[in-house]
This record gives sequence, C-alpha cells and structure tokens, in this order.
Amino acid sequence: MKAGLRSAKYAVCGFLVVLLALSPLGGVAAVGMGHGFFGAVTLDGVDAPVGTVIVAKVEGTTYGSTAVTTVGSYGLLVQGDIEEEATIHFYVDGQEADQAFGYRDGWTTELNLTVAAPPTPRYALTVTADPAAGGNATDQTGQSPYAAGTLVTLRADANLGYGFVRWTAPAGEFENETADEATFTMPAQDVTVTASFALLYELTMREEPAGSGEAIDVDAKGAYPVGATVRIKAESETGFGFINWTAEPEVEFLNTMAEETTFTMPAYAVTITANFGTAYELTVVRNPTEGGSVVDVGGRGAYAEGALVRIEAVPAAGYAFVNWTADSEIDFDDATAAETVFTMPGRAVTVTANFERVYTLSLVEEPSHGGDAIDIAGRGAYPAGAVVSIKAVPASGYRLVNWTGPPAVTLDDATAEETTFTMPAQAVVVIANFAAAVGAPTVTTEAATGITTYSANLNMSYTLGDAPSVEVRFAAKRPTDPSWFHTPWAARDADGTYSYPLTGLVAQTEYHIKAQVRHNDTVIEGAVVPFATAQQPGAGLGLDLSAFGCFIATAAYGTPSAEQIDVLREFRDEVLMESAVGSRLVALYYRLSPPVAEVIAENGFVRTLVRELLIDPIVWMVDATSDMWRQ
Repeated sequence: MKAGLRSAKYAVCGFLVVLLALSPLGGVAAVGMGHGFFGAVTLDGVDAPVGTVIVAKVEGTTYGSTAVTTVGSYGLLVQGDIEEEATIHFYVDGQEADQAFGYRDGWTTELNLTVAAPPTPRYALTVTADPAAGGNATDQTGQSPYAAGTLVTLRADANLGYGFVRWTAPAGEFENETADEATFTMPAQDVTVTASFALLYELTMREEPAGSGEAIDVDAKGAYPVGATVRIKAESETGFGFINWTAEPEVEFLNTMAEETTFTMPAYAVTITANFGTAYELTVVRNPTEGGSVVDVGGRGAYAEGALVRIEAVPAAGYAFVNWTADSEIDFDDATAAETVFTMPGRAVTVTANFERVYTLSLVEEPSHGGDAIDIAGRGAYPAGAVVSIKAVPASGYRLVNWTGPPAVTLDDATAEETTFTMPAQAVVVIANFAAAVGAPTVTTEAATGITTYSANLNMSYTLGDAPSVEVRFAAKRPTDPSWFHTPWAARDADGTYSYPLTGLVAQTEYHIKAQVRHNDTVIEGAVVPFATAQQPGAGLGLDLSAFGCFIATAAYGTPSAEQIDVLREFRDEVLMESAVGSRLVALYYRLSPPVAEVIAENGFVRTLVRELLIDPIVWMVDATSDMWRQ
C-alpha cells in the first residue's frame, strides 16, 4: 500500500511538472524560479482596497505585477533575468512603497508594504487687469502656488476715469464676482484671474415730486462702468409712499416696484427717478381672530396709489388659510395664496385674511412593510366637508385588501387603491390594509450551513402561492466577481425548503448567495446573504494561499465548481501538503500557473485539449487510488 501511495504522489507531482512544461511561458525557468512576496499593504495607514495595483521594478524595469484581491493583502512573484541582491522597488498604484528588498531566486518572503500620502499638489495663480490702463489687480494673500480649495483674497483698484466691472476665471469660484475685493476658491489647476475695468458713466439720482422723498445711490460712487450692478434705494417722507422707479434713458431694473433694487449700468450717463405719491392707509385683519395672523410684508402701513403691496397670512395651529377679501374692489394677484400682492388704489383699504378650522388626517399602513398610504393633496389637515383623495401603493409581493377608518369616515370605495371620502369635523386615522399578493410565490434566502474550506450547503425556504409548481435555484458570487453563477433549476410542487451543496470554492473567501424561485418566466429573488469559507489546511507554508484557486484546472473546465477540481484539491491538502517536497511543488505551481491558466482560458481548443488529454486522466488516476492515499 505504501508503494501505491508513493506511485500516486509521484504521478501527481509529474502532473504539476508537465503543466509547467506545457506553459508558453515555460522558458521562465531559464531565468530562475523567482522571488515570491506576500503580506499586508496599506495606503496612508488604510488597508489597500481591492483592485489596487502593485508593481515590482529593478532599475526601472518591471519584473512582476499583481492586483489586490483581498482588502489589505497581496501576493506577488518577481521573476526575470535579475542579479542576486539586486534591489527590488515596489510601487502601489504608482507610488513607491517605503520598503525595498534584495532579490533572492527561489525565496518566499513576507514583506508588508506601506505608502505614505502623496504631497498635496499646488497650483499657480496669476492675476491680470483688462484693459491694462483700467487699473491694477492684486493677489492680497500673496502665497501662490495654492492647494485646491484655498480661499484667496483678490483686490481690484481702478485708475482715474475707470471703474471695476467684475472678476472672471476659466475655473474656480468667486464669492462675489462683482466686488472689487473678492474671495476666490482655488481650483485644481493653474489659473489666471482677470479683473475687468471699463470707462465710468455718470449716475444722477432725483425724486418726483420734489420733497416727497429721497432717491439714494447706495454705494455713493456717482459714476459706474458699463455692466456694473448699481444698487439704489428710495425713502419716502411722511405722508408719501414710494410708487416705482423710472430712468432716462431707459435701463433694466431688477424690480421697478421695490424700494430697494438694482440695475445694470449702460454705456452712457443715466438719470434715475424715484416716484412718490400721497400715501393711503392699509389695514390688515383676520377672520376669525384666532385663525392666524396677517403680515404687511413691507411694514409701511401706508402706500401710494399704484404701489405694489405684499401681504402674507400665517394660519394658527388647527386652522388653514382660505382666501383674501377687501372692503372695496381690489385686484389680488392670487386671492387664495397665503402670500400675495395687489396694487394700492387711491384710497385707504382694509384687507381681510379668512381662515377656517381644519382637522388632522393620519394615514397608516398595516403591515408597515406592505406598501404606502398617500394623502394625494399632501395637506395633512382638511376642513369639515372637504373631499379628501387618498391612494394606496402596495409593495412588491403585496396587494391592498381595503381601507378602514372611524365611523365618521365614509369611503367612496373601500377596496380601491385610489379613493375619496368627506372630511368630518374631527381628526381621523385611515388605515390601508395590505396582504401578501394572491398567487405570488415567495422565497427566503437562509444562512449557509456545513461550511468547509471549499464547500457549503446553501439553504432556502419558499412557498408556491397559487402556482401548482415552481422551480428553485441559488445564485452565488464573490463580492469582486462581475457576475453571478447559478445552480441548476430544481422543480418543486409543494411549499418547503431546499438545499444545494456548493463545491469548488476558494478557501478563506467571502461569498454572497441569494435564493431564486421561478414561475411562468417570472423570477423572484430572496435577500443576499453572505458567508465565508474556512481557512485552507496547511496555510503555514509561508505563502498566502487563501487568495489562490486551482488556476489551470479552473481555466480548463471553465468553472471553479467542477467535481474534478474537488478531487485535485483534496489530494493536494491530504497528500502533497503533508510532505516537504509536495509543499514546494504546490508553492511553485501557485507562482507559475496564473499566466498558463490565462492562456488556456482564452482558447476553447486548448481548454478541451488540456481537459481531455491531461487533467481528466490525472483526476481518474488520483480518484482510482483514493482508497490508498485517504488512509
């Protein structure tokens, strides 16, 4: 029996040697076995994420590269025509690591790689004036270059006869682009900021009629460049009220009816007139008095004929605004809006805000996850007698059973998803009652059981609903995999549970699974549930094998779950890993097999050839001698 065991060992060892010899990269052996590295990898103290690229270079030439597949750890083979003791430099996502190591052919070394945060990039700021004769522009902070996001203070000083217009830049942001002293947020690039100047044009302010008020140039400059934003303000005398602004020649005011407004300076001198008129008293009242409050937004209490008056109604708790009315004819912009405007007539007026008592509407879902109950108008409170529209939106797999409420509520159609009722003179709670949708199968992903190094039992529970039968299966993947792989569909004709033994997994690796049920071409999925396989036996070789699968066999069969791969993995762990020679062969295989597997995976003919002429016979031989080596 011992002789048979030795024969099986030698046969599989020969299998590994043949695989390496068949590799198009077999010539690698001419330049040595290479130097393997593994360990932790961090970027500025944080574990490197999946996908981080690690490259090894000697005197600027790349001799090995890999990508992180497990957060914070890596495995890398450095190989090529490299002199002994030559210094290997490691680069993590293009940044050189703090560690280096002398090359040793055939060595395996644990080396933790760390990379400090790169220096913060800084960008140049240039400040110019346009035209140059218009004035000077300066960087008051004076510390260029700057990091992106730095706040820089800029200042523009106009020459005689010119005025500052605005700041411009191809990137970055100004706090106020029209202020002659402005704050600028530095972008992530070199940038030129320009202060634009223009010839000044005279501004004249006047009042009409004389003595009725004052027209004020807020910034008191008296002259502005074309394009400048000019701030103006009107203040009326006692007994007068502001009406509007006019200009000669015409300009475009932001709001001609506002006491404080702006306009853009044209390319000519301009006279701005504040027009006043006799003020008439405005009285605002509320009905009923406890219904809320009324606000004269302008706060003046008296307005000239033609002035625009803004008013606002604020309902008290338990009340809602209805509309505006007046003691004489007034043309409200919107008589039903809580905030509105009207034009003051040539007389005193009293304006009334009308309120009404409202009652709270509360909508409840039962069960809470069964769907949503919606107040269509979204008011949340309604007066007695109002028609209220409500809508139920069932969640996936649920349906509306009916609406229920207190005796005072009579629903137009208690079983319709969208219905109405008349609000009573009381607060009400209306319930949308949901239930599982009739006829819809259900499925629940249960936790995996019997988890080993390379396998696990997947579990689910399911119901048929009204279907006579359904099909069930599992979908599985690693978090980094681009797509799911699936177990075969299994037919079921009664409610129950279902398990599937998933094999061919990678040791010490996280997997995600979800249960699926299918009926009439409709697939319903359960929630995603994670699990992790156990640690690989014999992992103390000095190599991090947890990230390595059976590369060549997986490439040949096109899946990691082939039964043949389980046979080879078991033989590796039970026989090869128990001897010094076998352990070295396994380590050598994991260093050199990935590029071989990549070539095999990309060619269907090569996959078939390797599978049928090489791997299948070896698997058969290992399986046939299993009674010997398993003992």
